[in-house]
Amino acid sequence: MKNFYVIEGKHTNPNEIETILKNTEKKHGPFEEQEATQIAKGLIQKNIDDFYHRAWVVGSDNLAK
Repeated sequence: MKNFYVIEGKHTNPNEIETILKNTEKKHGPFEEQEATQIAKGLIQKNIDDFYHRAWVVGSDNLAK
């Protein structure tokens, strides 16, 4: 079931999804979990030189949080 999204963007603290800068946030999906994980890995690798850029896999039940 396609219940997973990839959220990417710049963060003030790249270890915490809650610190994403809303004006840089992009949401991709919905995907199957495995596909979302692959897309997130690709985005992380694409932006490897930007320490503050991260991509996260989030279940649809966690999007509102």
